[in-house]
Amino acid sequence: MRMTQVMRWMLCGLVSVLTGCANQASDDLTQWMQQSDHLVAMAIEPLPEVQAFVPKPYNADGSLQDPFVPHKAQLPDMALQPDMQRRREPLEAYPLEGLRFVGVVSRKQKIFATVQTTDQQVFQVKPGNYIGEHFGLITALNLNPKTQHYEMHVKETVQDPTSGEWAVHMTTLELQDKE
Repeated sequence: MRMTQVMRWMLCGLVSVLTGCANQASDDLTQWMQQSDHLVAMAIEPLPEVQAFVPKPYNADGSLQDPFVPHKAQLPDMALQPDMQRRREPLEAYPLEGLRFVGVVSRKQKIFATVQTTDQQVFQVKPGNYIGEHFGLITALNLNPKTQHYEMHVKETVQDPTSGEWAVHMTTLELQDKE
């Protein structure tokens, strides 16, 4: 019987010690939180004022361009039509979306790009070569000063399927990192 009394007193003592530690930790935490609140008082900048959008009515009398019709180049249609008699280059057999710009080679002060196809073939190209299924002409190969990545600029000539008119689309391919 004496042993159970001793164990009860030990248990009560342990509980009171743990309760005292918990209160001490709680007080320390509360004090730290109050000090931190005073140190971090920073002003929040107000949101910028939202400018009101003023819609412009569309006048169908022909004085404005229809917003739902693509803008046509001012050049005559024949000037945009690509040379259909020109001998096609190997990379024109692949869609531009399936080609990857994977490297740059410098030889005798000239820069060449390496392009990988979907079937893992690698080709070397330079400005003046054609690439992609839409008569894509490589117009430039240069280093973008902002991103520090090489870029290949491609001018595609695409025919509208309904009207038959030719349009020019500019596309930029960035040098791909290894995956």
